[in-house]
Amino acid sequence: MDVLRILIARLGWPSMSARWWTIQELAARLGDPVSSTECESGLLQLLSSRKLEAEVVEVLYIFWIAARAYGYSPALQLAESIPRSSILSDLLLENLGVMPVGGDEGLEEVPEAFEIPQDFDGVQGSDLPRIFRTSMSELEQHSGLPFLRQMAFEWKANRAAYPDAPFQGDSGYFLRPLGDGFVGQLSSRIALRSISAYLRTLAVAEGFWAMPPDRAGREALLALPLHPTLAFLKVRRPTWFPKKTDFDGNTEAVEASLKDLIVRMQATRPDDELIAFSSPIVMSMKRCIEVSIVRWAQAEGCKIADASLAKHLEAFWGDGRMLRSAASEPLSTTTFLVPPRLDHLMDGDCKAWPLAALLSLDRLGYLQHDLYPGRLFLPTLPGSVEAEVTPRGGQLEIKADEQVVADLCYWNAGWGPASPKQFGGNCGTALVSRGKSYREGTLSTSEPVRSFYLWQVRTLHRDNTFNRFSQTLVTGVTFV
Repeated sequence: MDVLRILIARLGWPSMSARWWTIQELAARLGDPVSSTECESGLLQLLSSRKLEAEVVEVLYIFWIAARAYGYSPALQLAESIPRSSILSDLLLENLGVMPVGGDEGLEEVPEAFEIPQDFDGVQGSDLPRIFRTSMSELEQHSGLPFLRQMAFEWKANRAAYPDAPFQGDSGYFLRPLGDGFVGQLSSRIALRSISAYLRTLAVAEGFWAMPPDRAGREALLALPLHPTLAFLKVRRPTWFPKKTDFDGNTEAVEASLKDLIVRMQATRPDDELIAFSSPIVMSMKRCIEVSIVRWAQAEGCKIADASLAKHLEAFWGDGRMLRSAASEPLSTTTFLVPPRLDHLMDGDCKAWPLAALLSLDRLGYLQHDLYPGRLFLPTLPGSVEAEVTPRGGQLEIKADEQVVADLCYWNAGWGPASPKQFGGNCGTALVSRGKSYREGTLSTSEPVRSFYLWQVRTLHRDNTFNRFSQTLVTGVTFV
């Protein structure tokens, strides 16, 4: 079996997670002295055949991961093998220590008479996220320049790259057999064409409209296939993962399942604590269950009765509270967090604050859509000045004051190319502390603080696999 040929073919699959994992596997083969020469030759040949800017970037990412994770030294002919360069491909080459060869060729400003084609608007928000179009609209409003029309012009022009199949099939092929109410986890040729049009528009803005190169580079990061910190995550389901019968029942059954989960987790890591957990745990054609758990701390002075605490805090799951992030360099594998102040984090009525919150990303990875926005819970660390997140051993490590305070693992938990619309995605994550320092130092030690878990269980059910799911949503508080 020609494994290399099969892996290279998988880079053309529309499944986002499959492409992410394939990029990782090819990077590992590229970094292995035994397979490096053959893999490098195959990838350079593949790179030279790419017809869209976004396709080039995805292949270059394999070389970038191999260099960062395995010490691979790029081939001398890497830059010469790029047929469709972009701001982002140049950025990747420079980060690899390779000098880009020339600039974008054939750039052209959108003609005055050009009208946005209907298929350009039709794919926004369905076949790809609207964020690329939204970014162009914001730049246009700010500058008065035709960013949106330029992107549509590039979209129409790159149709010629694949004249026989510019749309690469029907995403409904993967969804219709599952019935109503599913969303695809797909990134097909439509998305690659749109992202390529986005990158070329930024090149036009830099070349003809005097956009500063630094600004163009920042905007180009939206087209990264993988977040530079999250790119190294490996699928690793914890041994204490819930059983399929857990969290399926009334409030009492859920609380019993949560306590059992904590016991199993602490049996594997006795000195650590579960800070957050979010994942589907049951996925069948007629019944699906998703569980989200976040640990909280509470000081004295609560005005809310314990029995009403879950109802009072249930808006937490959708209030948009997120941790700000930044990076020192565009492709730095370290992401810096800015911990919020305790008075901004604490709920004034119940004197409680979450020990984890979702991560707001300054960089995105369109092949990691499953992780955004509801899976990346990281420690809030309100007593710290700054924290950093780095990849290590297939997980994320979170440091505060040079000390590792927690780690996050990730796993696949769903059906692959589709998931129920109500769910955050097909994957799961768990945030586990390293000791207890992550929750120390926020209040004076003279003030008593107690802990509880705020949990949410979303159950989807249907009698017929062609019908839409009905939803039951239950929230609760369990003190520990």
